[in-house]
Parts: sequence; structure tokens; C-alpha cells
Amino acid sequence: MELLVEKAISSASSPQSPGDALRRVFECISSGIILKGSPGLLDPCEKDPFDTLATMTDQQREDITSSAQFALRLLAFRQIHKVLGMDPLPQMNQRFNIHNNRKRRRDSDGVDGFEAEGKKDKKDYDNF
Repeated sequence: MELLVEKAISSASSPQSPGDALRRVFECISSGIILKGSPGLLDPCEKDPFDTLATMTDQQREDITSSAQFALRLLAFRQIHKVLGMDPLPQMNQRFNIHNNRKRRRDSDGVDGFEAEGKKDKKDYDNF
């Protein structure tokens, strides 16, 4: 496990947050790095090339790859609590959630800056 995590994280071009590092490890496993016919994980302490996963059966390798793909899918849909086996965190207060605010802010007169340039109020047309 340590060799796999080290190989996945060291191949990144820049430092990563713990969440990004976890995602990268799952991406490496789900890409099939541990399946038969892949480069495998070589032990850097051995003189001769030795695959550290040689004792795993083909079924175990496929099961781990499939589980990593499912975990990656859960991460993509913001369900990391299921991957970690914990209760979901409480939702953030809507008032402080900047991503939830889909409406544009309005100026004090009720018209935002983009609309004020091209539109005229009804009372402006009454003067004609």
C-alpha cells in the first residue's frame, strides 16, 4: 500500500492537498495499475525486479480495481463520507454558501449595472 501511494503521489507535478492525493491514488488504482499485464509495483529495495503484487490472484486485483473505480465515482459526486465510512458532515448554512447564490446582486435602486445602461424606466417614456 505504501509503495502504491508513494508512486501515485510522487508522479504529481506539484504538491497536492490530502483530498487531491486521495483522489490521485484512486485514479491510479482504477486505471488498472495492479492488473496483470501492467507494469505493477516494483520493490525499490530489491536488486532484481520483483513485483510486490505477485501473491495476489487475478480476482483480487480486479476486485480492488473495481472498488477503486466505485470510490472514485463516489468522490466525484461529493460522497466522500461513504468512502471513509463515516457520517456525512452537516450542511453548511445557506447564508454563508457563496456557490448557492445564483441571482445577481442589485444596486440600491433595484436595477443592476448591466440593465441600467440599455433600459429606460417607464417614466422616461412618458416625457415624449
